[in-house]
Amino acid sequence: MGTLTDTPQPMWKKAAVAGVLALFGAATGAGVATFAGDFLTRWEDEANFLLGVTLIAMAIVTGVVMATRPSSTPRDCGFLQIAVLSLAGLMLMLPIVRPEAVPPIWAFGAVVGLLVVQSALNLSLWRRSDELMRRVTAETSALSFWILQAALLVYAAAERLGLVETISGWGLLAVLMGVYLIASCVAAWRRGLT
Repeated sequence: MGTLTDTPQPMWKKAAVAGVLALFGAATGAGVATFAGDFLTRWEDEANFLLGVTLIAMAIVTGVVMATRPSSTPRDCGFLQIAVLSLAGLMLMLPIVRPEAVPPIWAFGAVVGLLVVQSALNLSLWRRSDELMRRVTAETSALSFWILQAALLVYAAAERLGLVETISGWGLLAVLMGVYLIASCVAAWRRGLT
């Protein structure tokens, strides 16, 4: 039976874990995107689908990590994280489902329902998190805000001047989620959560 220690992991171990997880995510996303390529016809669909698959893959990895931790480690927040990641992935993938498989109004209703459930779980996760997790969440939000604010200013000015084409809300969501995912990885890395 293992014990928890406060000894920080060497940087090379953190880099190795991050590299393996990145390769796992890339391989999973590429495989699923290749399999689903016949109905992913727009870059926005491809980006959101890949993000959805990545979030679900992260939930699976979180579950594996949680299962291998000592039994004395609290698991409440881990279960909530798995649920939040999984629901976020599903919400990004549902609008891409073919209309003949799921009527659009049902897909939309499912997205709204999942958003309500995920928001409640996110709030519960915030309340149960320790100060380190709250700090990572706050840093992720701040980093995302500043990056997206600058990017939106540049993009909006270029669009208004007719230098670039308009991006749909679905495309902007893909950009937002991509930046947020990268920012969360950077914040977690800085705080030693790998």
